[in-house]
Amino acid sequence: MRLLAIIVNEFKKIREIFTNPTFIFLTVAGNALLLICVTAVYFLERGGSNQIKTYFDALWWGVYTITTIGYGDILPQTQAGRFIAVFLMYTGSVLFVSFTGVVFSILMREEVKEEIQPLKEEVKKEELEQDQLYALMTDLSKKVEQIEKKLK
Repeated sequence: MRLLAIIVNEFKKIREIFTNPTFIFLTVAGNALLLICVTAVYFLERGGSNQIKTYFDALWWGVYTITTIGYGDILPQTQAGRFIAVFLMYTGSVLFVSFTGVVFSILMREEVKEEIQPLKEEVKKEELEQDQLYALMTDLSKKVEQIEKKLK
């Protein structure tokens, strides 16, 4: 039973990741960026490049470039193709760091709540003690004023 509860909880986290608006945006934007760059490089390189002959060659190049693996088996030969490659490398790094941040924040949300809860309770206790001390000081201040009035 415990194992089933753990599996269900993990599937809920996975569903939450894949339905997160930021994750969806990054997925759509990243794939759109990849396809735009791949298509541009394909049209730039297909005539003069001896390495990028088919759209699949360009797609292969684009996937390993955006993931920053960079095998080096296919390289753009034109200046524009190389510029797109550099752009794709930088944006790929940013995309994957952003994906990691989204996934990590969702996976760690419950753990962070568990860690913060005792701290919140401690802060509430401190606030209650401060309120009690303030009330006591106010009461003492009034008594001192009464004593001062009697002494005058």
